[in-house]
Amino acid sequence: MNAYYSTLSGWIIPVTRAMKSLDIDPIETLVKFGIDPAEVNDPEGRICVESLGNLFSYCNKRVGHRQFNIEVARNFHPSALHALGYTVQSAYSLKEALERVSQYKRVVSNCSNMLTYESGNELIVELDVYRYTDSGRFVLSSDLIESFLATLVQLSRELVGGDLNPIRIQLTYEELADCPDVDAHFQCPVEFGCERNAVVLELDQANERAFGNNPIINQAHLEILDQFMTRVDKTNLTYLIENKILEELPLGAPSQAVVAKHLGLSLRNLQRKLAEQGTCYKDILDCTRKRLTLSYIRQPHMSISEIGYLVGFSNVANFNRAFRRWENCAPGEYRQNYLTGNALVEHLHPKVS
Repeated sequence: MNAYYSTLSGWIIPVTRAMKSLDIDPIETLVKFGIDPAEVNDPEGRICVESLGNLFSYCNKRVGHRQFNIEVARNFHPSALHALGYTVQSAYSLKEALERVSQYKRVVSNCSNMLTYESGNELIVELDVYRYTDSGRFVLSSDLIESFLATLVQLSRELVGGDLNPIRIQLTYEELADCPDVDAHFQCPVEFGCERNAVVLELDQANERAFGNNPIINQAHLEILDQFMTRVDKTNLTYLIENKILEELPLGAPSQAVVAKHLGLSLRNLQRKLAEQGTCYKDILDCTRKRLTLSYIRQPHMSISEIGYLVGFSNVANFNRAFRRWENCAPGEYRQNYLTGNALVEHLHPKVS
């Protein structure tokens, strides 16, 4: 059993609900596949993903077709994803929410990487599934991949108020038999034999302000997520650096040397490790500042100068220059558009210089 690959125990909730709706005994079935039903009581518990994949296969055989994959997605609630679920629900837009899922994918499982990126007028949410080192087979079964993508679609619809259909779904495995439940759920072409597993969405719709947007709640849950990540993934250097930056920013942006010393690394060693991960300290600092700034700027009780101070800028002029680089507009303009509900045209369609 490859117990190293696991997923959050919160998945037990939609899984058991799906089994009940399809007249499958949930407790008996969970135990049959070595999954302790009591794990659902531990919000940070983990379950073996191979056992979960075998359970999905069993349930699909019981009901026929791949109905169980979709039924799990239909019974999904964001609370199953620990603090990540609440962060997603309070995000500014669907795009930001999906970017958070990608950023904190490790909360959900250690079986894959998730990438959210733009391509023309499309937003791509790609699931890059890992392989077992001994056999080379994918860690996630086709059932789990299909169900996860179906869950992303379900989540996306909830965030935008229900009126959303993807442009297309792309799957790497070979074409499967038609399944009415799959087609009815996705409401778009499903392409097999592709180079990636992905949900493709309309970028403009993904950029629209979400109904549940609440910057104060969002910031609080992001802080909980950062703390959670340092507990579950002590080897992830980026999370450790981000946490130190967040701790020091009100006193000024910490130097790379200060962060290296805090982590017990030499400056050269820190630079080497970050280069191996395809990043650098400057990029991590900039992304952390931007993320925090966009959260603060949406909170009208905070002044622009106060925000600049909290994200480590020595004066307002430097903060304004950085903000224009990030969002192609001044902080006050961004806030005014946000508060009045106007579309941030410059933000969504930046000018090409």
